[in-house]
Amino acid sequence: MNYEYGMTVFYDPVTKNVIVVFRGKTTILEGPFQDLRTGVTAGEKLCEELGWRSGIEETPDKSID
Repeated sequence: MNYEYGMTVFYDPVTKNVIVVFRGKTTILEGPFQDLRTGVTAGEKLCEELGWRSGIEETPDKSID
């Protein structure tokens, strides 16, 4: 999956919370999330709800000469 520039999804195994940084806004998803995979999936779902499309390249298209 391609994350947008500056997008971060971080799972904290101590608190079992997820910290999401998306388009300049930081959100804490309070768990407990069972594991890394579950937490990251929840963070990515939040980003999708906020407009992230994982199939989009993070660098702009270059014109072909």
